[in-house]
Amino acid sequence: MIRCLALVVLLALPQDKKGVLAPEDQIKAFKLFPGLEATTWAMEPGFTNPTNFDIDERGRVWVTESVNYRGFKGRPEGDRVVIIEDTDLDGKADSYKVFVQDKAIVGPLGICVLGNKVYVAQSPKMLVYTIDESGDKPVGTPEVLFDGFGGVNHDHGLHSIMFGPDGRFYFNGGNDGCRGAEIKNGKGEPIIDSTNSGAGGKGKTWRGGPAGGPGKGYQEGMAFRCNPDGTGFETLGHNFRNNYEVAADSFGTAWQSDNDDDGNQGVRINYVMEGGNFGYKGYAGRDWGRDMPSYPGQWKQEAHFHQRDPGVVPNLLSTGGGSPTGILVNEGDLLGEKLKGALIHCDAGPSVVRAYFPKMDGAGYSCGVAEVVKSTHNWFRPADVCIGVDGALYVADWTDAGVGGHATADKDLTRISGRIYRIAPAGNKPSVPKLDLSSVKGQIDALLSPNLARRYAAYQKLLAGGEAELKELFATSKDARHRARALWLLARKNSSHVTAALSDKDVDIRITALRAARLIKMDMAPILAKMAGDESLAVAREVALALNYEPTDKAMDTLVALIDRMTPPAEAGEQPKAAGNYQPESELEQWRQKKYQHRWYLEALGIAATGREKETLEAWTAKGKNKDPKVAELVAWRLNRVIPEAPPPPPKKQGN
Repeated sequence: MIRCLALVVLLALPQDKKGVLAPEDQIKAFKLFPGLEATTWAMEPGFTNPTNFDIDERGRVWVTESVNYRGFKGRPEGDRVVIIEDTDLDGKADSYKVFVQDKAIVGPLGICVLGNKVYVAQSPKMLVYTIDESGDKPVGTPEVLFDGFGGVNHDHGLHSIMFGPDGRFYFNGGNDGCRGAEIKNGKGEPIIDSTNSGAGGKGKTWRGGPAGGPGKGYQEGMAFRCNPDGTGFETLGHNFRNNYEVAADSFGTAWQSDNDDDGNQGVRINYVMEGGNFGYKGYAGRDWGRDMPSYPGQWKQEAHFHQRDPGVVPNLLSTGGGSPTGILVNEGDLLGEKLKGALIHCDAGPSVVRAYFPKMDGAGYSCGVAEVVKSTHNWFRPADVCIGVDGALYVADWTDAGVGGHATADKDLTRISGRIYRIAPAGNKPSVPKLDLSSVKGQIDALLSPNLARRYAAYQKLLAGGEAELKELFATSKDARHRARALWLLARKNSSHVTAALSDKDVDIRITALRAARLIKMDMAPILAKMAGDESLAVAREVALALNYEPTDKAMDTLVALIDRMTPPAEAGEQPKAAGNYQPESELEQWRQKKYQHRWYLEALGIAATGREKETLEAWTAKGKNKDPKVAELVAWRLNRVIPEAPPPPPKKQGN
């Protein structure tokens, strides 16, 4: 289920046993981030072809396998979910148990294990298994949380759920999973999301009216958020190609990667700005190649996601060619201070796991990059990453000569492969820290775990108590991420905690407080009017995104005040020549980040004005205090959304 990258398949090694290295040889082929070492934690024949995995609160690894990938039907009994465990903590798995195997499971793309529930992304459905008392078998048949997705047995289908710090679920689907979908709940009822729009590309309503036409419907791949029971459904962003997995940090900021049209050097990392259009298809639904001539001098990586069009959120980072898959936010201490807070991400095409370091920059971000694991052997195909209960990084390896192309090269069932590696500081030994959910202290300890399943277990307990201890954590912790986790829970207990946090000295906490205020349905109009003047442009961005949900009579004065804060973009200088292999450390990438920096704020303003662009422009023209002509030009460009027409393609030559 690794991405469709036909070029890599063409360059693949011969399909024979010598292509799969022995564990010790694969480890020797790794170049690791300084101070870290890798060990082979699990391998074939215990499991094979991992597409995704999760680690539960006990430290067990749950893997979705895909042997029946696309045209290859190597397992007539169906694909499996396998539970893997290192029972003696010697660093090597010694227990492999099949949780479920079913003919209805065909190339599943995602798994999330929370409490006694196992969520399996199996287009067209999000399945929910209940774990029985033995801990390793399902109770009966699975329930259905969502239905109606496309992308059956396709890399671009429905992807994994993850637990967010706000108690909600975050997940996504690629373009084949979403563009033809009318997403339904478990009862078969079409879902209407938080903007009163039908969920999915075939939703029949758009912001309370009929869907259809430019700007009146969701396009291509999408990212979502909802309550654990499926209610409160939100479409966080749309118009991706194949966003394989989404990760939310402790402040509630969502991050993901996205794949280009294969071979075009346009893989990207995105901050999922809520309500944003991310530009894979043009405003009128046309392909990027057709639209590329609209802007002379544009290069492929820009054109690929319509970065020069108004109404498109800028990319955080472009990473060149590849096959991006699983992603997480490392918020633990074990991997060291340099990797704390980093996005850790698999790119199977170039056989690498990278770390990205987003840094708040105005209303958006700039971003650095480093390699965590890079292999010189191209059968290393990292499919997913997870953080264990002890803070170690685990990497699932599809282990194949290719990375999709709607095919798998490794087809010999007597030797089909798959690996999981443990990455930790040199000399570190696996451990399973004590989990005590019977006391508030133990619950707080679990809330601070680097492992999401433990945080989930703590969150459920702390909903019913622990207010005094959470207040102390929020007041005394020096880690803003721990304070944010406490704040999300305190918000559900009393809105006064949110009100106080809106004035916190830490900008990330103020952003979290704004998001929490919306979560608990506080009266947002006066809050947003006050916070619009916050010294941080990132807070102002968050105010703009919240205004998207406010009626015009309550939103307009605040929106005008936010537009007044717009400043002309900094000069990026002359555009460097585009390199053939577009890499994140290149001069071109640095230039791109600077060129589009102002767009984060401008796009947030555009999202706030959705459906009322004309009224917004008229109100700001009449009442706005910022008379800078360059700002006026930018604001009009965004709100009028005038996109140049690409010249028609040359006529085809007629034969004799």
